[in-house]
Amino acid sequence: MKTIMLVDDDPHIIKALTEHIDWPSLGLSIAGTAANGLDALELFHRVHPDLVMTDVYLPGMTGLEVTQELRRDYPLLPIIILSGYDEFENARAAMRWGVNHFLLKPAEVEEIESVLQEVLLEQDVRERHERLERTYKQEVGRVLPYLRKQFLHELLTTRYRADELSEARMEYIGFRMCAKVRVVSLQLNRPGFMTRMKERDWQLLRYGAADIIQETVKDWASRMVDCQVEVVDYSDQVFVLLMLDDRDCLEELQTLVGQMVEQIFTYLKIEVSAGIGRLKSHPCEVIDSYLESREAVERAEFQGGSRLYQYEETEEMERSVTDYSLLLHQWNEVWTDMRVSLAEEVWLQIFHLLKAENCASIQDAQVIAVSLFDTMMHSWKRQHPMLTPPLAMSDFLREIQSKYALHDLISWLDRVIRSWLDQIRKEVGEKKSNKLIAQVKQYVEEHYAEEISFEAIAKSLFVHPKYLSQLFKRVTGENFVSYLNGYRVQRALELLQSGHYMVYEVSEMTGFRNATYFSQVFKMLTGKSPSEVG
Repeated sequence: MKTIMLVDDDPHIIKALTEHIDWPSLGLSIAGTAANGLDALELFHRVHPDLVMTDVYLPGMTGLEVTQELRRDYPLLPIIILSGYDEFENARAAMRWGVNHFLLKPAEVEEIESVLQEVLLEQDVRERHERLERTYKQEVGRVLPYLRKQFLHELLTTRYRADELSEARMEYIGFRMCAKVRVVSLQLNRPGFMTRMKERDWQLLRYGAADIIQETVKDWASRMVDCQVEVVDYSDQVFVLLMLDDRDCLEELQTLVGQMVEQIFTYLKIEVSAGIGRLKSHPCEVIDSYLESREAVERAEFQGGSRLYQYEETEEMERSVTDYSLLLHQWNEVWTDMRVSLAEEVWLQIFHLLKAENCASIQDAQVIAVSLFDTMMHSWKRQHPMLTPPLAMSDFLREIQSKYALHDLISWLDRVIRSWLDQIRKEVGEKKSNKLIAQVKQYVEEHYAEEISFEAIAKSLFVHPKYLSQLFKRVTGENFVSYLNGYRVQRALELLQSGHYMVYEVSEMTGFRNATYFSQVFKMLTGKSPSEVG
């Protein structure tokens, strides 16, 4: 049990704190009390409490001076300042000495206990971190792989300055400071029929792919002694290869990646799209090579099959592919989930590009048109198998072959797609959207007391989190976090008004794991603090 020292020259305050605060439930006991600053310092050095709560104005030596003295030798000691309303500005001076906890007299019991809980929580977190640091130092061999993994992820997602990645830091984490770096992204293409398979089955396949990648790299590294290749398990469907070398071994790298792609398809029947970023001259540029590899893999994935693309190649491709491949990929995605409004937005982007005559020829426009229509046709058959589509494929092909001018083809295609979208809206309406939002709200009602992951909700509903987020805001008029906080605060209000629970209990019962954050959100939404309502 931790101990606390109370310092105040008003005996009534000391008596009230001693008798009305439920110290045992907080895990605290009173080590001693003092009525002036000098006695407080003497008592502190005698009993060595874990916390100090002191008034500002004390005889002989102020609470701020006591704080200053204690901070010199005990910089991490939690100190809580008691201050009257007219003394608040003066008390803020204590912030220079690291005091972030203030109580304004007269303070409610719940407020005092809430601050004490916050201080104890911070102290516990700090002590945990200190123990963890000691463990790291004692077991650096076991911790280093974790640090390497984190560092690799940071290289792919954080833009470092060159001076932040010194040779000493790189060597400590296990990387040679090389003159050349390059990134490869490997995208496991999860087929449509696998989206409904049990997650355990997919994870087994994914584990098999990871094993093939690791073993291939290990075998390759044994022959390429001057080259270091690291494998990053980036996400559910993406693995990243980070190559560090003093020379450019692109041909060998292409052979390595090609071998991985071939083996994963041969043994696991999973197609892999691979994108290779450009060669960079410093580890701080890894993020740039990674982003290039992701752009390249988008091209490869759109083309289908197990494909390998270099970023340089994507830049030199015909404008028809450069301008439209990603948009066509987005077109496929929005029709998978029947996101009609987003489909219209994607079409508008394609339409404006076509109008600007960015196609190399009318034949390119016809290829794009067929791709667009094929996606709509498959979506229609999947969603409405018993209904006749607005336009048959044979009629569509006959029409596009009869268009000899690019602007005629584009105008006709625009009418077809808009008519199709209107028909879809009539068939589907907003039923799906409203149903999805109703399911999200139902989930919140059933799980508001638990930790809630919006991504997990989206995954359970088989929709993309970004789409569900946009849909939720469009239907409800607010984002998910605002709705969740509002619902939790409403339930908290009911519990507080019942008079049966303490503030910290209500905080936990309504899904707020931090009482201070709960109080902030509650006051922001209701205009009152939880203690005022209770």
